[in-house]
Amino acid sequence: MKKKFSMAIDCPSCGKKAVMTELIRKIPNFGKILLTNLNCRECGFNLNDVMNAGSGKPMKYEVEVNSVKDLKTKIVKSSTSSVEVPELGISLYSGSYSEGYITNIEGFLLRTKEALSSLMRLKDTPEKEMKRIEELRKKICKAVNAEISFRVILEDAQGNGALIGRKVKKIELKKKKPKT
Repeated sequence: MKKKFSMAIDCPSCGKKAVMTELIRKIPNFGKILLTNLNCRECGFNLNDVMNAGSGKPMKYEVEVNSVKDLKTKIVKSSTSSVEVPELGISLYSGSYSEGYITNIEGFLLRTKEALSSLMRLKDTPEKEMKRIEELRKKICKAVNAEISFRVILEDAQGNGALIGRKVKKIELKKKKPKT
């Protein structure tokens, strides 16, 4: 099942015309998802998101990674998902410009490593930070080669994200009551 829709909207970065494309797909063991891309050819602004096209419940997913096979666990990360790898010191929180994507744990780690490499190329990154970044990049290399064990935790209060795999533990979160 594929349904695709595109339309022109104002770019949130430069105000010129950008193209927003939405696609509905069915993901095995998850259900229907809505993939959204906003792209501006004028300024290069690009934003992706993944959302549950059904009714999602607030969920927490956790998986222990200790083999190459575990690295293939799928990650459906939406803009409303937070992902944490405590043993590596990685925390990725949801927010206005948080990207959504579908990958696996290996891809997530490589994506994180690339983001760290970009930070290292910045001229104003302090030397102390450069050392911390390089240490984290080395840990990520070990994790990608399954040389160390670690946990991946994904939480999504909107139910838009998930970890999908044979060892994933699912925990339904309580909905927060609105403050009165």
